[in-house]
Amino acid sequence: MEGEGSILEVTGLEKSYGRNKVLKGVDLTVRKGEVIAIIGPSGCGKSTFIRCLNLLEEPDCGKIVYKGTDLVSADKKTRSETLKDIGMVFQQFNLFPHKTVMDNVTMAPQLVSKMSKEDAEAKAEKYLKLVGMDHKKNSYPTNLSGGQQQRVSIARTLCMEPELILFDEPTSALDPEMVGEVLDVMKKLAEEGITMIVVTHEMGFAKEVANRCMFFYDGVINEEGAPEEFFGNPQSERLKDFLSKVL
Repeated sequence: MEGEGSILEVTGLEKSYGRNKVLKGVDLTVRKGEVIAIIGPSGCGKSTFIRCLNLLEEPDCGKIVYKGTDLVSADKKTRSETLKDIGMVFQQFNLFPHKTVMDNVTMAPQLVSKMSKEDAEAKAEKYLKLVGMDHKKNSYPTNLSGGQQQRVSIARTLCMEPELILFDEPTSALDPEMVGEVLDVMKKLAEEGITMIVVTHEMGFAKEVANRCMFFYDGVINEEGAPEEFFGNPQSERLKDFLSKVL
């Protein structure tokens, strides 16, 4: 049963690659409008977990219940309908280099949501403006900086108007001076009440923007809490050790 106000309920999620068990029974409840930051060392299962949430990776067992639908056991049609409501922003920007910014952003609404070109472009204008990229709508990705490309890819995700957005280390491929412009856009989305799960190594963002922080270690959520507690008074030795190296 979904918890009150929850949009996503994950229970007992497991995933192995051969003999390597990457996720060892992850449980998570996400409420509408929450921003959850997931941190942890490389190879601890963070990216695998977030990719399981929209079935880019097929879990071995467990449940992913999104607004009442278990994605793991759902049939193909139900899955694809439900997944339209879950957006994803990757490390790499995945923009088509031979298409303009506008074409990149309007493609999914037209193909997936069967929206007219005019409606898709009106929506794209709105979201490109939100991420501060409306002045580049006729540019090609190769003429944009990494930070600009990532902002365009966020606008592309927003154009589908998802209720939940997953971010898989969205700033890790960027030069340091471009990180801030992408994090600023993400802060804006948080202020607009968009539900977000963010795998990140940007501790400042996690402290400032997240409602809850989670520390992944060895395939499970080792510790979670509100940012003040999480960073100010970590309980587990593993989290203390991790924070001592990154803060």
